[in-house]
Amino acid sequence: MANSNYLFFLQIACLIILLSLSPSSAHNKSRKSMAPPPGPAPVSQVDYKGCFSKVYAFGGSYTDTGNAYLMGGFQSFIGKIFSMNPFGSTEKLPGHRQCNGRLVIDYLCDALSMPPLSPYKDSSSNFSNGANFAIAGSTALSTDFFSRFKIGSPGSLMWKSNPESFQTQIDWFHKFVAEKECMGKDEAACKAELENVLFWIGEMGGDDYSRLSGSSAATKQVTEQAVAHVYDLLKAMLDKGAKYVVVHGLPPSGCFPLHLTFCPLTDRDQNGCSKSANSVIMAHNELLQKKLEEIRNTYKDCMIIYVDYYRAYQTILTNLQKYQFQEPFKACCGSGKGPFHFDLHSLCGSFGTSTCKDSSQHISWDGLHLTETMHQHLADLFFNQSYCKPSFAELVKKKKGY
Repeated sequence: MANSNYLFFLQIACLIILLSLSPSSAHNKSRKSMAPPPGPAPVSQVDYKGCFSKVYAFGGSYTDTGNAYLMGGFQSFIGKIFSMNPFGSTEKLPGHRQCNGRLVIDYLCDALSMPPLSPYKDSSSNFSNGANFAIAGSTALSTDFFSRFKIGSPGSLMWKSNPESFQTQIDWFHKFVAEKECMGKDEAACKAELENVLFWIGEMGGDDYSRLSGSSAATKQVTEQAVAHVYDLLKAMLDKGAKYVVVHGLPPSGCFPLHLTFCPLTDRDQNGCSKSANSVIMAHNELLQKKLEEIRNTYKDCMIIYVDYYRAYQTILTNLQKYQFQEPFKACCGSGKGPFHFDLHSLCGSFGTSTCKDSSQHISWDGLHLTETMHQHLADLFFNQSYCKPSFAELVKKKKGY
């Protein structure tokens, strides 16, 4: 029985990672543009346009605009889906995204009046407005960690037997700085250049918890190591010259259709999400915020803000009518007659799946990733409301010298 349970949880973990890398691609032609609904009073009327001319982004599938796809490491099944329905299919939106349209990072670029960030692996880009180093499915923990616990890829379910860690993104960043951003400049000139860049550290750690589901690794140990790796990444940027940094907490993954499909009905919180899954995320976010406070005390001249992804998501979930969502837990793209429109044997983009008529009524795009509309509302909460600590407006004020 123990063996059976272990295999069951391992299968779930595999499928979670597949979804985090899956090409959530079917384009909803009926998607309509809509202004964010009225919310709390804006924290500031600061104009963000032109405040930063460059952004360097790091993270996973919620931030990646094409690196995972361009690395060519997908299995043939995934490759076929990409060829049939290239995701990131919103008109005039370049790259490949795990969404039916724009991500929060795209809305950031809009707010700053700059074009979307090119993925680092896009050899045709001149990277004039920065670069996106994020890789869908990458982990905060090292590849060696997963090898030690023998957590790999049973067959063709995962993109790679061992995941790309965020160390890959750090290595890319150092190479980019040496060969492009600071080529021919001394250390002082390089730091001065990087002081004017906005550094964006997207969600880090979510894929770690997914991969480790059902393993022998202790959750507390994983949380401590995952947050420590985020700390190391942040410190590496600050030591290089970064002065303005945005660090994301993790969203409540227990509210995603995938988790809800497999957790028992007894494992539910007041919002209908998986209580056990969200408790892990809350512990991660709490520790991350403590570490950010420590590093702020060391780098007092730098502006480091925390994006409260969890609270923003829950705000929308508990105010569905205001945000005009009708389906908080049902995937827009997928299959199955259950309440979540999710079938692990028929994933979004594969034969027999269907896409909802109006994605703007859905929070979830494919069971794990969010719709463009959800990203739009989250971006409004992050940039214009009080869901960053300190607020994004305060960061911009500091940059402008107010």
